[in-house]
Amino acid sequence: MAFTFIHTADWQIGKAFGRFEADKAAVLRRARLDVIDRIAAAARAANAAHILVAGDVFDGEALPDRLVEQTFARLAAHGGNLGGNLGGNPIAGAGGLTWHLLPGNHDPARPGGIWERAHGLGVPANVVLHLEAVPAEIAPGVHLLPAPLAAKAMSHDPTAWMDDVATPAHGIRIGLAHGSIKGFGSLGEAAVPIDPARPKSAGLDFLALGDWHGMKAIGPALWYSGTPEPDSFAQNDPGYVLAVRLVGPQAPPEVAPVPTGQFTWASRRLTLNGAADLAAIETGIIRQGPAAATSLMSLVLEGRVPLAALPEIELRLSRLAALLYELRVDRDGLTATATGADIADLGDGSLAAVAGRLKEMSEDTASGNQRVAGMALERLVALAAARGPERRQ
Repeated sequence: MAFTFIHTADWQIGKAFGRFEADKAAVLRRARLDVIDRIAAAARAANAAHILVAGDVFDGEALPDRLVEQTFARLAAHGGNLGGNLGGNPIAGAGGLTWHLLPGNHDPARPGGIWERAHGLGVPANVVLHLEAVPAEIAPGVHLLPAPLAAKAMSHDPTAWMDDVATPAHGIRIGLAHGSIKGFGSLGEAAVPIDPARPKSAGLDFLALGDWHGMKAIGPALWYSGTPEPDSFAQNDPGYVLAVRLVGPQAPPEVAPVPTGQFTWASRRLTLNGAADLAAIETGIIRQGPAAATSLMSLVLEGRVPLAALPEIELRLSRLAALLYELRVDRDGLTATATGADIADLGDGSLAAVAGRLKEMSEDTASGNQRVAGMALERLVALAAARGPERRQ
């Protein structure tokens, strides 16, 4: 009784990406719709007719109807031939894919919420909304036990009911839930506890989880798939779906990660002694070729560099930004040190005296004001250079 399916979660369609410029944010939002087609391709490659989405299909409850309709249109496009009925919804037959959607903490199933509106807009024939904790036979001998969320936070484990529900003997039991498992480094956004022992206590052959945005195995039969399209600089293996094959009841699952992300988000921390220390990052980005245009990087700079090196550092960073989709630079840990020559260039007037005092403060490790004094000195020298030598006295 082998059964293969795709486990995915945390699509968060409609995510605002408010910290980005409007045009870039629109592209990132579009990518969260486009990934649906890559998930469908992964399902066909794995010979899987069912895709289980473990919560947070949508990023919120107040999204426009148009976006819900666009999402359903993408899902319907992969329906194939239709036939049969499940919970009042016709399901996909040969050649088609069936999408099983579970409410999460971003899109809980509650009155007036997004799923109630979705019903009014019309649910495609190959989409099944699991809005209640009720077992569903999704294929002969394969029973899905969904644990939809009805609120953004819950004090009890929504999977607890699975321990007491019976399904026909010798069948496959798959749990579908959204929440956090503490103590495994998998704390996500949902304030919803999930017992890591649930597969054993409920006799589940697999428990597909959502909420943690990175791919992570908690146990052989307990996985987070992570978000299929990365959406932050967290380095936790996002950008995958899981192709899961169950060869029979109580048999160890075969789990294969499948890459689906369009954009890559990377975090780097670099200690600088001068502008040349950026060369390794430059080389790595250049080697990406055209793929760099879909890469986002968060770069944290640390160290102490000569004041004279700052213009070249900024020039190199500007070139890197032109290659990437987005470059964000944190300079808070980077301090520029002025030399005697830098101070001499300011002349003999009060400006030089202030600069000299700031230089002393920036080098005083006991003062606690090194960073602030260094920034002030950088600004002072830059302003003096812009004004010209005749106006520095």
